Amino acid sequence: MNLILSLFTNLGSNLLSILYNLPMIFLGIIGLCLLVVFHEFGHFIFCKIFNVYTPSFSIGFGPRLFEKKIGDTVFAISAIPLGGYVEIAGAQEVGQGDQTHAHDKNSRAFSQKPYWQKMLIIFGGVLFNFIFTYLALSLLFYLGSPCISSLCNKYPAIVSIIGKNSPAEKAGLKSNDKIIAVNNIKIDNIKHLNKLLTPYIDKTVTLKVNRDGKEENLDIKIASHKVGNELRPEIGAYWLVKPMTLKNALIAGFKGTMDMISEMLKSLKNLSSNREQLGGPLLVITQLSQSIGLGWKVFIFMLAFISINLAVLNIIPLPIFDGGQALFYTIEAITGKPLSDRLRYNIHYFTWIAVILLVIYITYKDILKLGNRFFKTKTEQLPTNAESKK
Repeated sequence: MNLILSLFTNLGSNLLSILYNLPMIFLGIIGLCLLVVFHEFGHFIFCKIFNVYTPSFSIGFGPRLFEKKIGDTVFAISAIPLGGYVEIAGAQEVGQGDQTHAHDKNSRAFSQKPYWQKMLIIFGGVLFNFIFTYLALSLLFYLGSPCISSLCNKYPAIVSIIGKNSPAEKAGLKSNDKIIAVNNIKIDNIKHLNKLLTPYIDKTVTLKVNRDGKEENLDIKIASHKVGNELRPEIGAYWLVKPMTLKNALIAGFKGTMDMISEMLKSLKNLSSNREQLGGPLLVITQLSQSIGLGWKVFIFMLAFISINLAVLNIIPLPIFDGGQALFYTIEAITGKPLSDRLRYNIHYFTWIAVILLVIYITYKDILKLGNRFFKTKTEQLPTNAESKK
C-alpha cells in the first residue's frame, strides 16, 4: 500500500513540476520556432537579392493573429508557434498548388531564375543556420561562457555549472573548482581529463581540485554518454571558458562551428548502429527547456547546437528537405525539363508519410525515455520492503 501511495504521490508531484516548468517549456518551443524562422529568413533574403517575389512570410502556422504588408510581402504572426514559412512565387512545392503564385512564370518567379540562383535560394536557410551558430558561439566565447562537448578540449578544466543529481554534484564539486589531477596524475586540459577518465567509466576515481587556492580530493563515480559508436566519460559539469578578445572569439567561434558539424556528421554516419541516439521534437524541446534553468548562456549554446542539426539535416537529399529540392532542380538542369507533377507529388507524399511515421515512432521512444528517467529517479526514493514494514 505504501508503495502505491508513494507512486501516486510522486506522479502528482511530477505533474505539478511540469505545470511549474510550463514557462520554460514555452520558451523552449519559442526558441525552436525562432531557429526555424531564421532558417526561412535565409531563403527570404536570397529571394530578395535575386528579385524573386515572396507573397508572404509567416512566423508560426495556422490562423494569422497579426499581419502587416511591407513592400510586396505580407509578414504575419500565426497561432501555432512551431516554425514558420516563406511563400516563394514559382516554387511548385507540394502544398502550394492552391496558392495564387505557386505556378508563376514571369521574370520574378523562382522557376525562371538561373540554376545557380535557385541553389543559393534553396540553401540560403542552411547558410543562415550556420551563421546563427557561428555568431552565437563567437558571442559566448567573447563574454565567457559555460561550454560542453569537444569545443572546450584545449581549455583548463574549470567547473562553471553543475547539473542536478549529476556525478559532479554528488561528489561535491562546486563552481570555479579547477580539476588538476585524476588519481594523482596531473592534467593539462579538458581533453587530457577526458582521456584519463575514459578507462574509469562506471568506476570511481579521485579528483584533485584547486578550490580558492586550496587543494582538495573528491571521489566521483564516472558516468558516460555515446557519440556515434564511442562511449565518452560524463560527470555532469559545464566547463568555464574565460572571456576572449573579439578576434580570438571570432576564431574560436569558427572552430567551434566546424567541430559541431563534425560531431553531427559522425553521429549521422553511425546512426544505423545507434538508433537510441535518435531524438524527436519532444526530446529536443525537453532538453532545450532544461537548458533554460542553467542560464541564458547555456540556452544560447543549445540553440547553436540545434541550429547545426537543422542545417545538416536539411542537406539530406529527401524531398521534404532543402537537399531534396536541390536534387529535383539539379535533375531539371541536367535533363532540360522538370519532373512531372505527378511523380513529384508521389515522391513528396511517400516521403512525408515515412517521415511522419518515423517522428511518431521517435516521439514514442522519447516518451519511454523520459518516463523511464522519471520512474527510475522516483523509485530510488521509495522505501524498501524492510522500511515499509516499520
